[in-house]
Amino acid sequence: MLQDSMRRLSKLSIADQAIVICNEEHRFLVRGQLKEVGLSCKSIILEPVGRGTAAATVIAALAAMNIRDDSLILVLPADHIIQSQAGFSSALKIARIAERMNHFVAFGAPPNRIETGYGYLRLGEEVASKVYRVSEFVEKPDARTAEEYLLEGSWHWNSGIFLLPAKTFLDEVKAFEPDMFRHCCSAYQGAQLDGEFFRLEESNFKLCRTDSIDRAVMEKTNRALVVLLNAGWSDGGSWQSLWEIGQKDDDGNVSHGDVITLETRNTYIHSDRRLITTLGVDDLVIVDSRNAVLVMQRDRAQDVDKVVAELTETGRVEHEEHCKVYRPWGSYEVVDRGEGFQVKRITVNPNGRLSLQAHQRRSEHWIVVSGSAVVTSGQETFSLKENESTFIPSGTRHRFENQGKEDLMLIEVQTGSYFGEDDIIRYEDDYGRNSTDL
Repeated sequence: MLQDSMRRLSKLSIADQAIVICNEEHRFLVRGQLKEVGLSCKSIILEPVGRGTAAATVIAALAAMNIRDDSLILVLPADHIIQSQAGFSSALKIARIAERMNHFVAFGAPPNRIETGYGYLRLGEEVASKVYRVSEFVEKPDARTAEEYLLEGSWHWNSGIFLLPAKTFLDEVKAFEPDMFRHCCSAYQGAQLDGEFFRLEESNFKLCRTDSIDRAVMEKTNRALVVLLNAGWSDGGSWQSLWEIGQKDDDGNVSHGDVITLETRNTYIHSDRRLITTLGVDDLVIVDSRNAVLVMQRDRAQDVDKVVAELTETGRVEHEEHCKVYRPWGSYEVVDRGEGFQVKRITVNPNGRLSLQAHQRRSEHWIVVSGSAVVTSGQETFSLKENESTFIPSGTRHRFENQGKEDLMLIEVQTGSYFGEDDIIRYEDDYGRNSTDL
């Protein structure tokens, strides 16, 4: 979805001006996703902790003002689905009318069902052609209220997309949320450049109150206007949304991966790797990832946070671990693990190399699948080609690098008593990382 968002901006010839804000744990994932589709952005700003869309938008406005005093910012959550590029472009053109009035534009999507997982906004008077005042914001109503909104006709889904004059927006934040404004300014001013990433100063950013841009600013300002977004918008943050926009079979099922459905209706099925078969079930969501399986009623898609809360409370980590982990040199995936061993599939980008490092609690076996690796092991440096392997005992300084023009892929078999990523002693690193920075 991040790639789709950037492609959407690329079609408007503004992708290279994008400021991407993400958690620092996702920095290599974001960079890797952009690289996969051959797109670049203006900057990637790293939040040390999440503080909601309000603080993130303040940071974006500060970054934009650092480039131009009269900057205009378009706020786009990266997990949204927009099916019509033409509809999206048309809404932006209309929104520029409101922007010239020095107002803030929210984009309202016409609702087509009863939905309790979205925020709503109500259209007020029309102040310009197809531009309306916002008379009211409501956060996630109950089902009865959402049904009334659908029938009434003046209520629209709050898409979470905004067009904002940066300076005026910051002035409003300063007036409504002075503490947030002060802490964000201090975090931005104290930020440090880390290669291609811009790290916000942690202590001040942590002092920011967590809030949405809607509650912090849009519900308080008298500058809020709305433009209708007739572009097939939906919030891709739920499995229900993916079922709705997916290509359905004759029984209303949407499936991805290796799936067989028998006497199954209106079900969303996603398999990352193995066969899923269903028989005699209706209205379910079934998701099989590499480290967990989710099964739930499709109309409970908005309640998946209850599962996350249970996993957090019981100390589980499946909801936090990514199947594919990006690093500045490439990526790795854990393909198997058990008592005393772990197996990874590692991909190293051309001209990429890992840090010179050692592990205290595990040994490693490396087998090259494709490409050629230059290996440092202790005092030796040698090459490994396809189908060749080597063994790195625990405590040995080692690294491998890809000096070729194609990706290097290898299988790493770890054996020992502990396999955490924090069991790394770094001696040299091209990316400025220390032993605690993954």
